Amino acid sequence: MEDALRRLREQVRRVDTELQRAIRRRLRLALAIGKAKRSRGQPLRDYSIEREVVRRWRSGLKTAGVQGDRAEDLARWMVEESVRVQDSLGPIPEVRTAGTDALVIGGAGGMGTWLASFLHAVGHRVAILDPAADGPSHAGFPVRTDLPDAAAEAGLVAVTTPMRVAPAVYRELWRTGTKAVVFDVLSVKAPLIPWIRRGVREGFQVGSIHPLFGPAVRSLTGRNLLVVDCGVPEANRRIEGLFSKSSVKVSRIPLRYHDPWMADALALPHAVSLAFGLALGPGLGTRGPRSDRVPTSFLRQAEAARVVSRENPELSFDIQSLNPHVAPMYARLEKSLRQLRRAAEKEDPIEYRRLMRRVRARFPGESRSS
Repeated sequence: MEDALRRLREQVRRVDTELQRAIRRRLRLALAIGKAKRSRGQPLRDYSIEREVVRRWRSGLKTAGVQGDRAEDLARWMVEESVRVQDSLGPIPEVRTAGTDALVIGGAGGMGTWLASFLHAVGHRVAILDPAADGPSHAGFPVRTDLPDAAAEAGLVAVTTPMRVAPAVYRELWRTGTKAVVFDVLSVKAPLIPWIRRGVREGFQVGSIHPLFGPAVRSLTGRNLLVVDCGVPEANRRIEGLFSKSSVKVSRIPLRYHDPWMADALALPHAVSLAFGLALGPGLGTRGPRSDRVPTSFLRQAEAARVVSRENPELSFDIQSLNPHVAPMYARLEKSLRQLRRAAEKEDPIEYRRLMRRVRARFPGESRSS
């Protein structure tokens, strides 16, 4: 019996070695594909291929009983690693085109650079306009300096500036009389709402999106993006079409619901993560505790705090300060802390269980052990 078990384990070891060899070969192929694309002047990313890779992995592992989301996780990891080795080839060569049909305002920033690369990958001729861009090109894209001329030439105008700058950009855009579909990527829409409504009244093609991921993302598999309906159906259709060949999940939400939703979905988890880090006592050390001395629940919350604390501080501050629906969210958070503290200090297990049941009702389904 022991010999049979040992033989089975040896077979598993050989299969692991074969898998590692196959992964190395696949990454070498990804690098070769990247070199071939660069030599032809093609974008490195092909989002329709990413979607096909995910489909193959889900289908291929279904017969082994692997759940679809787990197969998708493996596919996303493989895509991310392929992008990593292709990124090692360095910045894309300058994209030279006869004209541009997509203008990214604020394109020298993180999200602007990502969006410019995405639009280029799905077939658009892209230029950027950003005073922070140094020189005639940025990340391979030509830099424009005259907004009226650039907006007149473009069929798409994406605004990826900081939230406090965007209203002035919209004011200038409406002055140009642009015929382009105009959309923003702001995490909070409140600063732009008066200008969006004015644009709709005056007949501009106005839309809005909110990518629910950051610019460092390497794969769109498992990622979400909101199309924020500003009341112009044709703009919504054009914007949704930009992402139709990718694996990102697109949902539509009315403009009036966006900021209330994001107060809970974005500002609240950011605030809780930062508060967790600020509330840690000195017993865990200034550089964080050793991972072998804390439970899994701590590690999960600590990872969220680590990620949030390393995000752009100006963007994080604007998420908390510019959304008018954050104030009632903080009031609810403070009330919740008082309820938990009161139940614990009064040693009231019945009340504590009642609070836990309320939370459990918000998150139905199975949970992992903490």
